[in-house]
Amino acid sequence: MFDGDAFTGDGVTVLVDDGRIAGVEPGFPDVGERWEVVEFEDATVLPGLIDTHVHLVTDSADRALDRVAGYSEQELADVMSDGLRRHLAAGVTTVRDLGDRGFAVADRRPPVGGPVTEPTILASGPPLTSPGGHCFFMGGEVANRAAMAGAIRERVERGVDIVKIMASGGMTTPGTDVMRTQFTDDDLRFLVDQAHAAGLPVTAHAHGLPAVEQALAARVDGMEHCSCLTDTGIRITDEVLETLADRQIPIGAALGVPPAALFANAPPAIKQMMERTGTTPDMVRAGRLDAVGRMYRAGVQFVGGADSGISSWRAHGLMRNSVSFLVEAGASTADAVAAATSKAAQACNIADRKGRIRMGFDADLLVVGGDLSNDIRQLSDIRTVLVGGRRAT
Repeated sequence: MFDGDAFTGDGVTVLVDDGRIAGVEPGFPDVGERWEVVEFEDATVLPGLIDTHVHLVTDSADRALDRVAGYSEQELADVMSDGLRRHLAAGVTTVRDLGDRGFAVADRRPPVGGPVTEPTILASGPPLTSPGGHCFFMGGEVANRAAMAGAIRERVERGVDIVKIMASGGMTTPGTDVMRTQFTDDDLRFLVDQAHAAGLPVTAHAHGLPAVEQALAARVDGMEHCSCLTDTGIRITDEVLETLADRQIPIGAALGVPPAALFANAPPAIKQMMERTGTTPDMVRAGRLDAVGRMYRAGVQFVGGADSGISSWRAHGLMRNSVSFLVEAGASTADAVAAATSKAAQACNIADRKGRIRMGFDADLLVVGGDLSNDIRQLSDIRTVLVGGRRAT
């Protein structure tokens, strides 16, 4: 068992009743006739995975974001259903959506106490962005302070779980610049303060080093990508590294790079950036592994988040690749799996009920074949998935 923090080497019995974990017993005790017993040999049980950065309105094919604005309501519903199905089949039992079109994902969340048939959805609504900024077509453009304050109020009224702000441009939105900030320092601080005053945490999309530094100064609660890009490549300053580690700011959507073959069809902005910096696909991978490894060794907190749905290599249900990337960068298997379970639950403010195998917690469970502690690749060998105590696979 991996309980959310550590592996145990011996057999274990997990008792599930009424959607919750009713007990965790060492070995295989006689539990009596009241219980239905399901046995797995040569397998590992762990909490259901939590993907902290998904886009349920995207279809998992290349250039997926380009199609979002044109979907009908029915097409959008079908895309969301397919994404949730893929996640659940891969052992992801909770998703945090950070790129809604309007509030389609937020409105899809089932009522509390209803039957559980899909992963738990945490929602942000459309990301807040500057006029014409990254992912502006999702409906989150804010041009002035009045619009910013109004956007935060709307998210409170809609009951979102977190506010996402595009602190930098994005690689998939033409006309934006990943190296530059999208808001002034004062405006970003205003947005963060407004959200905090309303009781909402904030996570910031930040690729360029200036956006990372700006987001830290504004006191965001989390960061997506945290690429620390400059015109000469990745540069993580000692000050940034120390601040990230000291504050334990969770970093999501930071783990992994596209396969080298996919760079031939990369968006123009990515190709231009690579040409400008003289970077090859192999250099991108090596640079990212080095950066993630350095951050990990410094004590920076990564969480499982794959930017799921925006391309074929970041399809819904492939978060295991992000976990494997963290191991490749030097993390222990236990730390990497914790990033996708207990640490992710903490980042999503649901650590009181998800992310651990503990009595009273939601019975979101994943069983994979073999000994996961010895081979992170076993995350792809799905034996069964329970969501809210019900077997989904």
